[in-house]
Amino acid sequence: MLDQAAEICRRLDAGQRVAAATLVRVEGSAPRAVGASFVVGSDGTVAGSVSGGCVEADLVERCRAVLDGGRAHLTSYGIGDDLGEPGLMCGGTITVLVHEVSTLSADALHQVRRAAEGLDAWIALDADGDAWTAEVGCPEPADDGRAATAEPLVTLRTPAAQPLLVVGAGEHAVALTHLAAACGFAVTVLDQRPLFATKERFPDAYAVVRDWPDRWLAAHPLTSTHAVVVLTHDQRVDVPTLATALASPARYVGAMGSRTTHARRVEALRTAGVSGAALARLRSPIGLDLGGSTPEETALSILAEVVMTRHGATGRSLSTTTGPVHGR
Repeated sequence: MLDQAAEICRRLDAGQRVAAATLVRVEGSAPRAVGASFVVGSDGTVAGSVSGGCVEADLVERCRAVLDGGRAHLTSYGIGDDLGEPGLMCGGTITVLVHEVSTLSADALHQVRRAAEGLDAWIALDADGDAWTAEVGCPEPADDGRAATAEPLVTLRTPAAQPLLVVGAGEHAVALTHLAAACGFAVTVLDQRPLFATKERFPDAYAVVRDWPDRWLAAHPLTSTHAVVVLTHDQRVDVPTLATALASPARYVGAMGSRTTHARRVEALRTAGVSGAALARLRSPIGLDLGGSTPEETALSILAEVVMTRHGATGRSLSTTTGPVHGR
């Protein structure tokens, strides 16, 4: 449910009622993990998924029934045996809780709004679709009198959105910000040029900052959750920014440019006192080898490398690997 928090809040703020189908159990192979959800507003609009599209049509009707006064309920899907019966094609079995979100307690809806804002959130659901929550930072639900008599069917947690710092506000940054925001990153765009660093150019950004990047970084230290992407092609900006980023615990530091630009940049960084160990962390030329060259294709290449690094994956084609596709 928390994965669709922004959509839920948008509908609630528009005065709608909202029902959700939340994936609470997975057995065997399935397209989505526990916590994935499909939401239906009282205006009939839908968002999200709990499968590859195999069972959502049935869930629309179930969600509508809940909005029409029906009770929250559990439903399971496996391989459909009869023609026209909703079921999964991947061989697994999923259990889904169909419930109304708009009737949750104020505390529970507060957690939904936290998730929508990219903050950490925690919520537990029982089989009746009721919820209880935890104080931020607490690993267990708050004692609201229910914990002793009810067991959670599923506990949903969402961490704060992963911060992505994009240095340089050119067209590649526009494409990268749009794609990264859609993937759940909290993107901060940083550029000293007022003409380029505008919210109008970056409507999906968490923040757009007009400042020299090294000066901003001096006041905003990076953490191990940060990814830093430098897209400026200007050594006056690149070198001090990368020197600061490489000295930080940032998980990913990458810079766009040709191999010639990279070699020239590395020499400038060495002159600036950056160690060989720190330089070994620099991803440049940036991105995975996907072959594209447009700003959008380049953004995909860059974000794919950021996501690969975040999950400690290989970046190889799944057809050449073994083991489970999901849940790694």
